[in-house]
Amino acid sequence: MVATLTQFIKDHGLTLHLSLYEFSPQAPTVIFLHGMTAHAGFYSEMVPGVNYLRALAEAGLNVVALDLQGHGRSGGTRGHFTYADVIRNIRRAVDFAMEHYHDRIGITGSSMGGILAFYAALEDPRIRAVVCHNVLDLGDIRPVLYLRRHFVLVPLARAARPFQFLLGWMPVPVRAFLEPSHVFEKPENLRRWQADRLCVWAYSLSAWISVFLNPVDKPPIEAMAKPVRLLVGERDRILPADYHREFFARLQCRKDLIVVPGAGHMLPLEYLETTVPLVAEWFHEHLRH
Repeated sequence: MVATLTQFIKDHGLTLHLSLYEFSPQAPTVIFLHGMTAHAGFYSEMVPGVNYLRALAEAGLNVVALDLQGHGRSGGTRGHFTYADVIRNIRRAVDFAMEHYHDRIGITGSSMGGILAFYAALEDPRIRAVVCHNVLDLGDIRPVLYLRRHFVLVPLARAARPFQFLLGWMPVPVRAFLEPSHVFEKPENLRRWQADRLCVWAYSLSAWISVFLNPVDKPPIEAMAKPVRLLVGERDRILPADYHREFFARLQCRKDLIVVPGAGHMLPLEYLETTVPLVAEWFHEHLRH
């Protein structure tokens, strides 16, 4: 039987919110990272009858779902964070997992969370296996720019880098870089997302720059040595399957790529019955000992 708990931890004085779904003390433990705008509860409460986090736990995993700072029920200015901040947040979640469970720890995430899960595994040697729903080389995001506004806004944001000390707190709507209608296939799910009061609809300019437009502090993806499974929908318009194939070809670690036929972007909530076994089996295989 899965136990559901809420926990708060501290990171440099900030409070971070964790949603815990516990299967058993001996089960593999997985850190889960949410996508852009979202929070852990987005994957458990938003769509009626769909609880992705509980489903992962029922598949035999202990799940530690983190609200990154500036998101959900965690502290910090809403939408304001850096790459270093979120990597440190994730390290604190790993600390918690090590203290409360064991060292058989993996990491997974969806969309932006999948991207950050990949980099967290590069940065933290304690993370032993990874499943990413979506990945992106943060050293060069140009291959996934596809909206007309991307080709105006991204150069403007790059040009603003020297002036971050003045402009860094300026809110930039998430819609500037992400087309909401490309996230969900079902209109009712899009409406639920847009009505979620815990979602963050603007990120600071410095957050955009730090995570997506500053390659110097990102390790090369070829340095990945952990076993990685990549998941993507065949019809994902935001981070396309063809891009994942190119990313996958560059990896030199134990790796696997699964393209879900006919699926769009939101695999955890709109393709739960397909996604959960693909995530769980990878961790059961690579976190056995």
